[in-house]
Amino acid sequence: MKISLLFFLAPALIFAGILYYFVLWNFYIALTNYSILHLKPQFVGLATFASLFSDPDFVSSLERTLLWVVILVAAGNLLAILIASAIYNIDSPRIRNAATAFFIYPLAVSLVASGIIWRWLFDVDRGIDAVLGTKILWLQGPNAFWSAALVSVWIYTGLGVLFYLAMFYNVDKSQIESAYIDGANTINVMLRVVIPQSRQALIIATVFYTLFSIQMFDLPYTMLFLNPFTMTLVIYTYFKFVTLYFATASATAIVILALSAAIVVPYSMYGFRKWLRV
Repeated sequence: MKISLLFFLAPALIFAGILYYFVLWNFYIALTNYSILHLKPQFVGLATFASLFSDPDFVSSLERTLLWVVILVAAGNLLAILIASAIYNIDSPRIRNAATAFFIYPLAVSLVASGIIWRWLFDVDRGIDAVLGTKILWLQGPNAFWSAALVSVWIYTGLGVLFYLAMFYNVDKSQIESAYIDGANTINVMLRVVIPQSRQALIIATVFYTLFSIQMFDLPYTMLFLNPFTMTLVIYTYFKFVTLYFATASATAIVILALSAAIVVPYSMYGFRKWLRV
């Protein structure tokens, strides 16, 4: 039994070993001054990390990434709850399935393709402005960040809709029927019965939205490339890497890893304890 267990665990153990080896190697590089200016890396301790937080570009990228987290978590969850509630109360299965497919369709399009499409749509001369007759500079100055954040909400809201619908359909039907018998309307049923019992969907959606925001790269890069108004932590890491500041790029990658772990580890422990209780 033990031999067979090790046989099945071997691929996972090998993959985990390779993964953690490169994580540790990346951390070592972050403790050096390895860059185009120092081709022979020397150990400098935490000096590279200290220099990060004195770099205005890094600080602004960190603030922008955290703001992106707040926007996507807040707007994504709110829209997902509203859309999922509307779909849940549609009587016709065909219309319900069509509505679900409509809202999750953006997830089927790659972020690169979405970024290019929306770059065209935000074009002042040929996009939304040309159709509406407006002159909103969607991709210029600070507007660029809010436009990209808006697109990310459009893309990822459908994922939250799936999570909430899955939880809505697991609510005990007898409680819903009892609420209707007692005279509650659809809004009261959703607010007092269905949604309160779907808190797990809120946790899962929040975790995924946070991770997607922290790792945001494809969408803002394809929309505006290396634009200072849409530079996230991952884009900052990429910029430092391609300009051969390897230690700085590695240090930023460690920061991103730490932020992601701060979200994933508590959620994993919560889910693990819940699984043990079951």
